[in-house]
Amino acid sequence: MLQKAVELFEEDRFKEAFPLFEKLAKEGSAEAMYYVGMMYYEGWGVEKSQQKAIEWWKRADRRGSLDAKYMLQTICATSSVFARE
Repeated sequence: MLQKAVELFEEDRFKEAFPLFEKLAKEGSAEAMYYVGMMYYEGWGVEKSQQKAIEWWKRADRRGSLDAKYMLQTICATSSVFARE
């Protein structure tokens, strides 16, 4: 199912891909958690929510996703709260 979700994602068929990723994420797939976070962050197929994106990326990071760790670090480095002048 993950491969099908990725294919839909790559075809910009986000509304079809999201439920598949969400189901897999809830079952524990770190890769699916990363994609759910990305879709929330960008507003692809769902309402844009940086907070939900961060929550999903934190879950994925705890399961070893390097992509999720990278996104969390990027947000931390570019956030106005944390950014250096």
